[in-house]
Amino acid sequence: MSPGTIDFIILSLLFVSLQAWWIIPLINKNNKMNGKGKELREEIKQLEKLYRK
Repeated sequence: MSPGTIDFIILSLLFVSLQAWWIIPLINKNNKMNGKGKELREEIKQLEKLYRK
């Protein structure tokens, strides 16, 4: 292996882990918000059905 290869691998792993540290919570929050939106849409549909009758 050429000199600096291990340093580059460590730096790459550090960069990927730091990116994942802030991206994963954003993705989880977005998924939760999408779930709430689906629930609200279902409630709106049910209320529209009630008021149409």
